[in-house]
Amino acid sequence: MRAPRMRWTTPLHACFAHAVELLGGLERATPKLVLELVKYLTLAYVLIMSLCVTVAMSTPTPVLTINSPDGDLIDCMKINDQPALHHPLLRNHKIQETPTGHIVQKEENFGWQVWQRSGTCPRGSIPVRRSETTIIQKKYETVTPNAAADRATRGHQYATAYVQSKPKIYGTKATISVWDPIVEASGDFSLAQVWLASGSYETNELNTIEAGWQVFPSKYGDDQPRLFTYWTRDAYFSGCYSLRCPGFVQTSSRIALEGAISRTSTYRGDQFDITIQIWKDHISGNWWMAMGVVTLEPVGYWPGEIFTTMSDHATMVQWGGEILYGNTSGLITVTQMGSGEYAEKGYKKSAYFCNLKIAEENNSLLPVEDFLLHADHQDLYTIKKSQTKACGNHFYFGGPGHGPMRSAAVRGTVSIVVLFSAVLLVL
Repeated sequence: MRAPRMRWTTPLHACFAHAVELLGGLERATPKLVLELVKYLTLAYVLIMSLCVTVAMSTPTPVLTINSPDGDLIDCMKINDQPALHHPLLRNHKIQETPTGHIVQKEENFGWQVWQRSGTCPRGSIPVRRSETTIIQKKYETVTPNAAADRATRGHQYATAYVQSKPKIYGTKATISVWDPIVEASGDFSLAQVWLASGSYETNELNTIEAGWQVFPSKYGDDQPRLFTYWTRDAYFSGCYSLRCPGFVQTSSRIALEGAISRTSTYRGDQFDITIQIWKDHISGNWWMAMGVVTLEPVGYWPGEIFTTMSDHATMVQWGGEILYGNTSGLITVTQMGSGEYAEKGYKKSAYFCNLKIAEENNSLLPVEDFLLHADHQDLYTIKKSQTKACGNHFYFGGPGHGPMRSAAVRGTVSIVVLFSAVLLVL
C-alpha cells in the first residue's frame, strides 16, 4: 500500500517539497543536501517576511477609502505621502499646490469618472487607485519594461500627428474622443494620448511626457478606458505609469489617475471627449497637467528635476493612437485603435483629436496650423486630416487591426472558389 501523500500547509513547506522532488525524492536526497536545503529556504523565508514587515510599516495609511461602483478601491492618501516624493532627486522637494498664475477651477461636469459617484477625497489628500499587485510590488515596482526588450518581443503600431519644426515647445492642448476599443489579449493595450518629447531614442536620451486614456486589461484588471500618465528620461529604460513609481506629483483630490472613465462615444451616436493640457511653469520649472470635460482642473505635475533633455522645453509634440500586441509572427492582431473604425469613416464613427494647440515660451496657446501624419501600416490603422470651424485643424484616427479570423475567412473563400472552379472543369 502506497503511503499517503504529505499535505504541505505553508508556502515554505510547498517550496521544500518541490525542491526535494527536483532532487529526485526524499529517498535519493542525502541528509547533507536536505539540511542545506532547509537552511537556505529558512533564510529566504526570514528575509521575505522581514521585507514584508518593513514594507507594511512604511506604507502610509489612507485617510479614507472609497468603494467605486466598478469595484475599484480608491485610497485617499495624504498629499505628502504620495510615491513621487520617494524619487532620489525629489528628497527635498516642496510640493507646488497650484500652478503659477493659474486660477484653479473645479471641473464643472463632475462624475465623468466612475469612482466619483461614490464621493471625493478630502482636501489635503489625493485619490490613489489601489492596484492588485502585492505590497512588495507596490513599494519597489518600477513597472516599465526595458524598451529595447519590449520592442523586440512585442508589436507596437502607431497612427499619429506631430509637429517638430519648432525649436522650442512649452506645452500642448487637445480634445480627445473617448472610446472602448477591443483588445485581443489581456497583455495588449490600445490608447489615445498626447506626447511631449525631446532628445534621441538612439542615444537613450529621449525624455517624454505622455497623458491620455488607455484600455489595458492586464494592468488594470478590466477593459474600461482609464486615464493615465507616463514619463521617461532615458528612452523608456526607467519611468512609469501614473503614480506607480516616484515621478508625477498629484495635487487634485477629485481626479484619479487610472480611474475608469464613466462615458464613452457611441457609433453614429453621442460623442464623449476629454481635454488635456500640459504646460511648462517657468517659475517653478515643473510640467503641469490639467484635464476635464467642461473646464480643466489641474491634476498635478512632473517636476523639472527628473528630466534631462526636457528640463527646459520639448522639441516635438505628438497626438494620436498606439496599440501594443503580443503576437510578433507577422502583423496579425484584432486589437482595435480608437473606435475600431478607419479614419476615413469620419465624425461619429471614427475617433478624433480636436482643437490642437501648442504653447509658446510665454505659455500662450496657438492653434496648430499644420502638422504631419504617420501610420505604421495603413491596412491596419489609418489617420486623416480634417478641418471645421468648431474643431479647427484636427484629425481622425484608428482601425480594426487585422486578425487570424479575417485571414482564415479569406483563405476559406479562396478555397471554395478553387474547388468550385475544379468542379466546373470536370463537368
